[in-house]
Amino acid sequence: MNLVRFGCLALPVVLLACSSVAPVKVVAGDQCFRCRRYISNERTATETIDSNRFVSIFRGPGCMAKYLVAHPDQRPIVFVTDYTTGRMMAPERAVYVQELVDRKTGETEYRAYRHQADADAFAAEALATPITWDAVLDQAR
Repeated sequence: MNLVRFGCLALPVVLLACSSVAPVKVVAGDQCFRCRRYISNERTATETIDSNRFVSIFRGPGCMAKYLVAHPDQRPIVFVTDYTTGRMMAPERAVYVQELVDRKTGETEYRAYRHQADADAFAAEALATPITWDAVLDQAR
């Protein structure tokens, strides 16, 4: 009987520990964890989830990359948003294209695309070159 009781108590703990971490929905108006600016375009938003399941939301891949480079000791789970579908994915699966987000200040950010063809199409329009996640991190250094 004690073994059954232990099994019933342990099962939820085991299931919770084995569950995968899922991204949290980001909406326009959320605040960027690094720069504290408001997110105006949720299609460029990114997030990290640390080992305590604390979620940090960023306004874009470039802003998040700057944070990750400044905090190399942290190893969070990282998600970026596919600009085409709005669905989150691992940053290594995406292709990035830099875009001008403010003509007055010259501020840029990256759009992440799951498919190379989507990245190439926007890159041609933006007169930019698609790059990898490693290149985004290198530019943040």
